[in-house]
Amino acid sequence: MVEFKDPFIVLRKIFFIKFNNCKLTLFLNISIIVFFSLVLCLQICYLMKNFNLNLLFRYGPVTVLFTLVTVTAVLSLTLEREIFMAITFFFKFCWSLNIIRNDAQITLKRKCRCVNIGLLCILLIILIAIVIGFPCFGSQKDFFICLEVFEEYFGEWSFIPYYFYFAASPFLCYHFLRICFTFVYAILEAQLQYLIIAEYLFEIYQTNPSKRWKYLQDTRYQQQIGKSLRLSIVHHVVLKKFLKRTLHLTKIGMPFFLVLGILLLTSSFAFIMNLGDTMSNILKIRIFLFTTSVLCITILLCWIGQQLIDVTSQIFVSLSGAPWYFWNLENIKILLMFLTNCTKNESIILAGICLDYKLFVSVARLTVSYAVVLFKLHKSSLV
Repeated sequence: MVEFKDPFIVLRKIFFIKFNNCKLTLFLNISIIVFFSLVLCLQICYLMKNFNLNLLFRYGPVTVLFTLVTVTAVLSLTLEREIFMAITFFFKFCWSLNIIRNDAQITLKRKCRCVNIGLLCILLIILIAIVIGFPCFGSQKDFFICLEVFEEYFGEWSFIPYYFYFAASPFLCYHFLRICFTFVYAILEAQLQYLIIAEYLFEIYQTNPSKRWKYLQDTRYQQQIGKSLRLSIVHHVVLKKFLKRTLHLTKIGMPFFLVLGILLLTSSFAFIMNLGDTMSNILKIRIFLFTTSVLCITILLCWIGQQLIDVTSQIFVSLSGAPWYFWNLENIKILLMFLTNCTKNESIILAGICLDYKLFVSVARLTVSYAVVLFKLHKSSLV
């Protein structure tokens, strides 16, 4: 088999870094997670002590965000070994693009290039959103509750946790992005392999019109068809094992993303609707980039879930178009066995909730509805 050239190698180079191999980096990561966990506890205590709707609307988005980021950072470190084992397992069996014809290779490479451009654009938006939140770009008291918390509990020493908070936040955000884009990377690689299988099957179906029809009954032709079908079945079975491991890891973090993600979107829309008239220019830029980043991540995760459903169904479509009437009985039996194994699409489902386009629509409707309710509640409290 020709060596596999990874079309998504940029993602792998950025996010597949083993932190647990070095004791120093592992200690620093744990220290950062502990620090932000303690800060979150102080923020929650401060919110409960000084609770009012204005405080909740103003500081809700960032508080929920750092709760989600801290949880995913813990998942990133604890699941690192299993993630790397799954990816190592994948590279032991993956097919190269060279196994299919040149025009199909060009089409798949172009598709991978477009996906890479889209992913890099999302990463760029998120990076700008992180950088624009730094103290050098303006006051943060209208967006980050940590300033009030540090002044409340640390007094004149508040500058120490303040600077550490903003210096360490990009490293914590990296772990959040690492979990998100590792999942995206795994599904994209699996999608590519499914597309290669579908194209490989399409090629073995082709007959040579320049030859006489008798060659279809030739033993060598039938053996070649049987060999190609068996090879595809083996690859398909191993690919399903890889997806099973990937989906098992995904379902561990899915509840946190669903609950905290809905809270994050709701608090972001509520912030805009209730405080839009009083925001400064820098705050408008920050909340715009913040909300755009959250929406991009949400759309990306729902899109990749839908891609998994679509591409796994494509194998069944490819098999159903096979010219089985030219094949011998043994090859027909192999085809039927392959078809039986492809009747069920792969999907990411947790407690009846499927990660696909419908989920994004449902989340959008739910968050906007809650944001409108909070807006009316805030408006009535001002009367």
